[in-house]
Amino acid sequence: MSLRRFCIAALALLWLAPGAGMAMSEKKELEIGREMHQEILAKMPVYANAAVADYVGRIGQQLARDSDRPGLEYTFTVLDSPDINAFATPGGYVYINRGLLAYLQSEAELAAVLAHEIAHITERHASRQDVMAKTSSVASLALGVLAAIGTGSGAVGGVAQDAASSAGTAMVRGYGRDMELEADREGAKFMHRNGYDPLAMIEVLGALKEQESFARSRAKEAGRKPAVYHGVFSTHPRNDERLKEVIAAAGEMSPGAQRAIDADEFRRVTEGMKFSEQPRAAAVIDNRYYNGKMGFTLAFPTGWKVVNRASTVLAGPERDNTMLQMSVKRALPEMTPAEFASGMLSLQGAKGGEEIGDGDVKGYTALYPGAAGAPARRIAVLYFGPYAYVFEGRTANPSLAAFYDTMFLSAIRSFRPMSGADRDAVLGINLHYIRAEPGMSFAKLAEASPLKDHAEAHLRLVNGYYPRGEPQPGEWIKVFR
Repeated sequence: MSLRRFCIAALALLWLAPGAGMAMSEKKELEIGREMHQEILAKMPVYANAAVADYVGRIGQQLARDSDRPGLEYTFTVLDSPDINAFATPGGYVYINRGLLAYLQSEAELAAVLAHEIAHITERHASRQDVMAKTSSVASLALGVLAAIGTGSGAVGGVAQDAASSAGTAMVRGYGRDMELEADREGAKFMHRNGYDPLAMIEVLGALKEQESFARSRAKEAGRKPAVYHGVFSTHPRNDERLKEVIAAAGEMSPGAQRAIDADEFRRVTEGMKFSEQPRAAAVIDNRYYNGKMGFTLAFPTGWKVVNRASTVLAGPERDNTMLQMSVKRALPEMTPAEFASGMLSLQGAKGGEEIGDGDVKGYTALYPGAAGAPARRIAVLYFGPYAYVFEGRTANPSLAAFYDTMFLSAIRSFRPMSGADRDAVLGINLHYIRAEPGMSFAKLAEASPLKDHAEAHLRLVNGYYPRGEPQPGEWIKVFR
């Protein structure tokens, strides 16, 4: 363990287990929180999605302002981890994994998670764990704190993962039934003051309990320990009388200033959010083709069918006998793209030829005569990296030749190197929303899912239909692409 990391662990222990009768000052709490925050960011990547980060931060700050410690400066961070968890550390720092966001159904459920974690801070639950600290060694607690920092990303393995299941990792795994119930009670109050229905606390815990049940069955199959969200009780939350009592008590309070809640904003913000990382060589999302291996992307017209084959990509409408084909050849640096078209492709009779592309993409395009009196073909050669990308667009309908040529050119000109966001689309399997149609079932959706294992169960879980039930026509449901 590095000296800096040991010092941070020691500072954390001071906050977790203060001396008898010795209260931790807010100044010291803030100091510890800042140190731990830097350590967490060094160990766990932040989810690079500005819209999600801004949304979570805005909801969190609204709740924090109506908490019992509104003067504390709160920081909300979305971690790029598939684990289903959220936790809080000293000084007003709240973390939520993107993996947990995928299983929420609404802004109210997001508010429930954040309010629960804020309540752990306002109630100083970690510093009240003095009894637990007395029964744990300093070494195990230090390891527990470090494991708690790394558990979400899988950055800490072996013995640290075992320690993450011990009492020393309360920040991640929970503070015991009474304190978790207290966090739900206080969190429900913060929600009610913000105009959210406190019953969302029960709904989100119920959904997470169902996810826990699935995770435990999978862990048993794999012979490992499950990782579960620390807010989940041992019994199902919807049947927990004490939980229902504290939530109901919050609902009886006078609400704060009412605030308009955009019911669709949660869906808009989480659209396209990364769900898992299963590398794919190529993908087509919303008619944009991504090739992760070769590092390029291009957009085809809306409504066109796109077929990715081993050596070619074909795209076109379902009518009019029209097709745009892209093939790949080795580029010849001694030839310009125009020379490549005439020399290597043996094309003659070019009309309206022009150079296209910019930056790393250099190209040439022109119209060439069609075969046996057919309309002219749109040909383009694009140099990108070591390859020449050859496009041929053709239609059998002379009256629509000009119309489709405009579309061919638009697709060709959209060819560009992939950005970081583009690579996420290929390297990750993402969440998307669709309207359920009559007769649609999760079993049928699973057949078309890119998820390889337990696709139907995952679809049910992220949509709140586990273990049974089917989507209702017209409702928004999440799918994986």
